[in-house]
Amino acid sequence: MLFWRSTCKPSGDGCTGSAGRAHRGVYDLLARKSIPLPTGQARLGDGVVALRGDQGLSVLGLQTGTAVQRWTTAAAGLVALDPRTGDLAYSTPDQAVHVLNTGRPEAALLSPYRSVTARVETDSTPLAWRGEWWLSEPAASWKVEIRHRATGRVVATRGGGPAAYSIATTWNGRDTTGRLLPNGAYTWTLTAASADGQGAALVQSGAVRLTGGAAVWRDHVGGSSLPDGVGDLLTLNSSGSLTFHQGDGAGTLPGKVPASGWPTSIRAVPFGDLDGDRCNDVLVRLSSGALRLYKPACGAALKASTPYVTLATGGWNQYDVLTAPGDVTKDGRPDLIARNASTGAVYLYKGTGTGKLSSRVKLADNWKGYKKIVGAGDLNGDGIGDLLLQDGANNLYRLNGTGKGTFTARVKIAANWGGSYNAVVGVGDLNGDGKSDIVARDTAGNLYRQYGTGKGTFGSRTKIASGWVGYKGLS
Repeated sequence: MLFWRSTCKPSGDGCTGSAGRAHRGVYDLLARKSIPLPTGQARLGDGVVALRGDQGLSVLGLQTGTAVQRWTTAAAGLVALDPRTGDLAYSTPDQAVHVLNTGRPEAALLSPYRSVTARVETDSTPLAWRGEWWLSEPAASWKVEIRHRATGRVVATRGGGPAAYSIATTWNGRDTTGRLLPNGAYTWTLTAASADGQGAALVQSGAVRLTGGAAVWRDHVGGSSLPDGVGDLLTLNSSGSLTFHQGDGAGTLPGKVPASGWPTSIRAVPFGDLDGDRCNDVLVRLSSGALRLYKPACGAALKASTPYVTLATGGWNQYDVLTAPGDVTKDGRPDLIARNASTGAVYLYKGTGTGKLSSRVKLADNWKGYKKIVGAGDLNGDGIGDLLLQDGANNLYRLNGTGKGTFTARVKIAANWGGSYNAVVGVGDLNGDGKSDIVARDTAGNLYRQYGTGKGTFGSRTKIASGWVGYKGLS
């Protein structure tokens, strides 16, 4: 692993003589510092330098610059230092060449330098991920695996045979079939075997973030403005400002992407990517009962002037619950759950390939007894949207989506839960673990999060903000 380079001026065979003293030493490429060497003939090795001086042969450790081994021998000159085994060849005055085994363990294959980008984009101006690793010795073979961080699934592989000096590859942000992958965090892992079969395999890993891919449910904005795979929260205040609160991947919502000019009487529902443009859409119900599908650009604020499609000119005021649980039919499109205020009947509106909603299908006759019906996303890891129900006694239930547009029987997951909450929202994945989470606001304006376990339950709540009492709506 040659992490160092010589900075001496050679005089004959090696670095000797007064001409080299002003520049005599090695430069540590990792620590970025020069290490001076004593006078004598030198050979650079793997983390060491061999030196022939007045007292014989020495091996100096390059981390400290001091001798770690010494031998008294009538060495006339240095011939070679094997960087792998540490074996030292030297000559004696009779011109014979001898090999001295220094006893150092053989060095493993390493990559002292690498150049790996941190992003990949698959939008209208694609930007490939690129990685290059320089090698301390030849490799017999190599493989790079790209994994979706949230699920752990391998989405792409690259590999090759012998590599003498370096390994280089790219990834276009798509899976092995060429399909778009969801936005968010991915990891890469390089594994390479040494050509001589000595030492452990080289293993390195790192992170890469994909943007411009398939939209992730509840992800509207991101740190670089583009969606980043982390869930966001939408609020409406009493001044008519709709604001995306950006999830930071650590369970909080510090960023804001606001837009003013909205009537305070609207109901906004973050819905998902209905029209297939890779950007999540938002349903907005007007006070007239009209329903519109607004289609903001990826990462953009939701403005009153944002392009929209009218889905219905009226009739939607009959519903006191509008919530989007994600995809409950396994067709790759988001769906909508609505409850009739007077009868308590609950309906499913399926998203369609035409960018609209299908005719409603009744799911239940009377859910009046539930204080809250929350579209929570995929809670149990089967890829299907699920529901949460809170009854009047503050019991919390989960209904698993079947993938057929229906739900299983309710399962109680908590008692005495959320009695002080006036808003509960399924916000998608807040911490990048691939599990759907929820946030809740109490009557004092405190905001809490609960991470999903991926098994249909939640961890304990954590307060993440206060002063949210002024928001008219959370969705």
